[in-house]
This record gives sequence, C-alpha cells and structure tokens, in this order.
Amino acid sequence: MYPRSWLLLASVTLALTGCQTAPATGVQRLAYVGNQGSGPDAGVVAVKLDEASGALTSLGVVAQVERPTWVLADKVHKRLFAVSEVGNDGTGHGSVLSFTYDEFSGALTPGERADSGGGGPTHLALAPGGGAVFVANYGSGTVAAVSVDASGRLATEAGSVAAHEGAGPHRRQKGPHAHGVTLDPSGQYLLSPDLGTDRVYVYKLGRGSDMLTPANPPFAALPPGSGPRHIVFAPNGRQAFLMTEMGGTVFSYAWDARKGSLTELSHAALDAADFTGAPSGSELAVSRDGRFLYAGNRAANRIQVYSVASDGELRLLQAIDCGGLVPWSFALNGSGRWLVVANQGSNNLSVFAVDSASGLLTATDKRLDLGKPTSVAFTDR
Repeated sequence: MYPRSWLLLASVTLALTGCQTAPATGVQRLAYVGNQGSGPDAGVVAVKLDEASGALTSLGVVAQVERPTWVLADKVHKRLFAVSEVGNDGTGHGSVLSFTYDEFSGALTPGERADSGGGGPTHLALAPGGGAVFVANYGSGTVAAVSVDASGRLATEAGSVAAHEGAGPHRRQKGPHAHGVTLDPSGQYLLSPDLGTDRVYVYKLGRGSDMLTPANPPFAALPPGSGPRHIVFAPNGRQAFLMTEMGGTVFSYAWDARKGSLTELSHAALDAADFTGAPSGSELAVSRDGRFLYAGNRAANRIQVYSVASDGELRLLQAIDCGGLVPWSFALNGSGRWLVVANQGSNNLSVFAVDSASGLLTATDKRLDLGKPTSVAFTDR
C-alpha cells in the first residue's frame, strides 16, 4: 500500500485540473483522465459528464501519480488502474497502481502499486473477470501480466513478462516499443502493437509464469516504418482495427479466434495522397453496434469517422476538427451518446455528440481545460 496522502480531495493547480463547471441537468457520468503531469501536484483527474447536455465538470486531482498517462476502469468491481509512465530513458521500471472508486464522489481509495515489468508503461488491458492487468511498456519493449486476486489486491510485481525483439527503419525504431495491449473478445489472446518493430504480437493466455505464450504465428507484420500503436475489436469479435502512428493508416483485419491470427481485409490512410507532412495516428474506438470506427489524426488535429462494411472495407464519412490540438486519445461514454477527446497539445478536453444512426459527430461548446490529457476512462456501462 502507498501513503493515503496520495488521495487528494480538492482541486490543485488550474493548469492541471481545469476550472470550468456547469450546472447539472442530467445523470452525471464519472470518468477519469490520464495525463502527462509531473511533480508534486500531478495525478489522476476525475470529471463528471452530464448525460443530457454533454457538459463536463472537473472534480480535481483525486490521486497523486507521476505521469499517469493511461487509466483503465474495471466497471464491474469499481476499480481504477493507472500507469506511472516513468523509465522510458532506460533507467528503471514504471508502475501500475490500483484504486477503488466511489461512483458518486469520484474519490479514489489507494490500493497497491506494482512494478510494471519494464520501463515506460503506456497502455493497459484487463483480463476477463478482472483477474489480471496487462501492461505495455514502451521504453523497454516488453508486455507484462500483473495478477489481481479475488479480493482485488494487485500483485507487487509482474508474474509474466514477454520481451519483443527487432527494429525498424525509422529513427524512432532503434528497438522494440510495445505501445498497446488489447484482449480479444474471446478472452483467449492478448494482442500488442509494437511501434518499434512494425509488428502486432499475439499471445495465448495461460496461467502464472506461462500467462503470455506466443501464438502461432507469433505476430502480424506491418509495412516498414508503420509504427503500430493501438488495436481494437468490433463487437462481433470477428474484425479488428489497427492504428499505425507513423504511417498514419488504419488497417482492418479479420480475426480468427480459433487460431489467434489476423488477416488483412483493407486499409485507409488518414491523410490525402497530396499530404506532405509527417503522419501521426493516435486512437481508435468502435461504436457499440460495430458499424462505425472513430480515428484520431494528430497531424491534422481531426477525428475521422469511418463506416465499416461486412467485408471490413472502411469508408470515410467525416473528418471533423478535434476541438483543440494533438488529439492524443478519446473515449465514448457508456451510452455511446458522447465522445470526449483528450487534446494533449492544447491542454483541454472537448465533447462531441454522436448520432447513433449515422455515426457522425457534432461539435459542442462543452470543453474543460486540463493539463496535457492523454486518456479518458468512463465508469458507466
């Protein structure tokens, strides 16, 4: 356990937590925001989203954590997990921290702190039933599994660690950089896009020290210099979508849950053919019915909406300004009615209304100033 002083009950600096509030007119949905905050006032920020209006209210820093860049909610057991993304320079390991949350006040009660199994933890995934947390360590190029017991206690260190190998042609690809971890819908496989090796690694899940066993084949290869970042699955469990950061391309795959293998169906570049800048893809999210895919384009400061055909073909429906700069990540709330974007470059969250019939986004005037936001985790289902 770490000191209860890490639980902060009030807002701290304006730059980190924001100050805008709005009157409540509907059901309030709780979310937590990860960010790149560093120093004594850094930490996980809690916010409330008004389901009726989309207005955001900041509840301030609710747990002091150094660089809590990714947060993940276990909605069944009311737990929150956060990384402490340190160690990207190779000097040490980062951490995974656990909390229990109060869904009304947003307060976090500290639990355990685990070694992440590598440097620069940047992404998390939760095992079916909540029995383990998986972490992608960007700095060291490793993926680790940290067990969670029946009472919700996080182990103090990773029970299984898998090291990626290889490199790519880009200056940022001198070695492996695990950037994401995602469970397939069957709960049998873990997929990890690695920016440094241009691969999506696939692991068969087991138990204990054999929790992460390479599948056959052990990875899906991407074009050199692509820099795979995040992968998400369609609700039907038969399709997956991958964002490449440096290539700025969204790939659509067929997923075979029996073999644990990906087969490319199509791909779509985020930018037009005459684009001359450096591509920069960020996040992906799928609508609840699987008909629409949302993609972050940091190079153009846009959120792009695609329709998803039954054969996996992607068709661009909309490209809309992200409401700030550098849309690092975003999340749909539980109802799918609202999409909240973490604009790291402009230090704000922006809110978009989602049309469930067309998939299209409508910009709103709802926003919240918050220092360097990088992830959003809703607790409503």
